[in-house]
Amino acid sequence: MNRLFNFISNKKVTIIVAIIIAAVLYVSITHMDASEADATNASTKYYTCISVESGDSLWDIAQKYMTDEYTSTQDYIDEVVSINNLNNDSSIVAGTNLVIPYYEVTDLN
Repeated sequence: MNRLFNFISNKKVTIIVAIIIAAVLYVSITHMDASEADATNASTKYYTCISVESGDSLWDIAQKYMTDEYTSTQDYIDEVVSINNLNNDSSIVAGTNLVIPYYEVTDLN
């Protein structure tokens, strides 16, 4: 009877260890796939020069050129204002050239 109890206990321990190993392998593999995806695509920040057209506002420019890397439209506008040494009133004039930032995803493969 003792032998049967030991056999069943050993079998349970073996199954539990196998489940733990399988779980660790699963987590490792799925985490590695996510890391590889991040490593193959990287966002690179670029700058371009645009000419302000009649009726344009910083908000309009932000809506056109802002990418997902910015947390808010105001953050993007603040950066454009800073880069171009604009006043805090955020007024721009048609014909003015502005340097604006944008991000582009680069495939590293």
